[in-house]
Amino acid sequence: MKERISLTMIVRNESAHLANCLESVKDKVDEIIIIDTGSTDDTLNIAQRYTSNVFTYPWHNNFSDARNFAIEHASGDWILALDADEEVQCQASFSFHSLIAKENDKEAFLLPLLNPILDSTEEYNSFYVLRLFRNNGNYKYFGKIHEQVTIQDQQKVGLAVEPILKHKLLPLKLRHQKRNRNLHLLKKALQDDPHNPFLHYYFGVEWLMLGKAGYALPYLQKAYSRLSDDQLLFRAPTLKYLLVCLRALGRLDEALSLCLETSLHYPNFTDIFYLGGLLLEEKEEYHVALKWFNHAINCGKPPALFSHLTGSESFLAYYHLGFCYEKVGETFEAREAYETALELNPRFPYPLYNLFLILLSEEGAAYCYQYLEDRDYFDDALFCLTTADLFFLADHVAQAYLCLENHKDCFQGDERFLFFYGKYCIYSGRANTGFESLNQIPTKSSCYPSAQALSIVALILLGDFPKAKSSAIMLWKNQPTRCEAHIFLCLIRLMQKQTIPPCPLRVRGKETLATNTEMLLDCKRYRSHIMSYDPLVEAWNQALETLIKSSEKGFELLFNDYNQRVQGLNDRLIAKFGNSWMDKL
Repeated sequence: MKERISLTMIVRNESAHLANCLESVKDKVDEIIIIDTGSTDDTLNIAQRYTSNVFTYPWHNNFSDARNFAIEHASGDWILALDADEEVQCQASFSFHSLIAKENDKEAFLLPLLNPILDSTEEYNSFYVLRLFRNNGNYKYFGKIHEQVTIQDQQKVGLAVEPILKHKLLPLKLRHQKRNRNLHLLKKALQDDPHNPFLHYYFGVEWLMLGKAGYALPYLQKAYSRLSDDQLLFRAPTLKYLLVCLRALGRLDEALSLCLETSLHYPNFTDIFYLGGLLLEEKEEYHVALKWFNHAINCGKPPALFSHLTGSESFLAYYHLGFCYEKVGETFEAREAYETALELNPRFPYPLYNLFLILLSEEGAAYCYQYLEDRDYFDDALFCLTTADLFFLADHVAQAYLCLENHKDCFQGDERFLFFYGKYCIYSGRANTGFESLNQIPTKSSCYPSAQALSIVALILLGDFPKAKSSAIMLWKNQPTRCEAHIFLCLIRLMQKQTIPPCPLRVRGKETLATNTEMLLDCKRYRSHIMSYDPLVEAWNQALETLIKSSEKGFELLFNDYNQRVQGLNDRLIAKFGNSWMDKL
């Protein structure tokens, strides 16, 4: 007879995540038990759509009591425990029943958990956690906070490759709220059990994740000294966080000594070698760092019981390998390393920046574009947008435009494409096309305010001052874009040889200077791209400079810019004609 699986959860105000969690697992379990500890949002209604087994439990700052209360209401032979901000990832054919039947000598299973650092780049910390166990009365939770399941016989605990539990990356504010709550509960728990290494570990992690490495260090040091290899599930991540903590505090030599010591004891712990490479890179010992990063790559993914930073054996290591190769002057090897990093993780764009700069400085913009084109980098929307922006910032507007113009098929329904395509069209002399692209962005889009401001630039370059002025007035009505609106209204008046009004109190000078400066830089990009003199563009440039010079800081900024340009010209002439170039005039 097939054994039944009961999913047990405790929830509170989880309406944003609960449905996604339950959708990911509802077809894999036989029963769902949800314990609500005092929700004030729609959590209860969502829970009741998936199960009739929804119970309330009075919250008294003890997670274990709530977890055990859920187990008491479960009728299944096995318990699967999840948090609402987690999702189950597995192949469609996966079955908990098959896992249990295949290893019928096991009473509990450790499941892999991915804790995201950044979802968009697929950077995760992975751990193994005990979440699947027999409902036979032998497995209960203990601990008021960061509760754990009691294990009576290690031999009866299995290690599962699948399913993977993926934790949701919560907004920073909510993460900090939860961490502050956890610190409060941990403080009380530590008063009752001051020598508990697990509590010291969690205390250290919470402080470290709040950016308080100085507070975290003593807790992590105590935890690491008291945890043994029999507790490797905790000792390994404690070691990692201890290294991260020491690095954050600038104690690089101390951290490196710990890396050297533990690398002998844990020769397969990839993350130690990766972190050691980072420390050596920071100490500018690039040749030695190369050896450590290569060792991390050769190690591959560490054994399951070790905590692991995804990519420390692959794309992250290759990225830093490329950086170190650059620093020792081996640009060919650096290029290869960056390309390997991009191939291993196309969602991790940072190696593209370094690769781009090498190609641009060594071969020029046209070669750089063709090189990346030939390797199909532009077929990926993220890479295409990133490279286009890099070309634009490097004052190669033509290549920025080509990146998007030649790869429109990558951006079906993508509002970012409409915005950046519009921008690069405008600054490459295609103001009409750019204006049309920007006007396709819906009003509810996050790009809409910026698109409206950029549309006014297009109208100015088209010489349509009445429409530009009307659009700027509309922009003024929106509080976040009031600064841009004021600047545009002043620019239009200056370009029409009219006096400008004083800066309104609702617009701060500091904001106008930053925006003016950015617009002046874009104006220079436009001027460097067009081949002939355009009085409208020159008037636009002069108006921007006039606005910037209206403040003391702005005047100083322009003065320094002029000096740098004169010095740059002087350096180029000396390089070409020698120190006596003035005599040759």
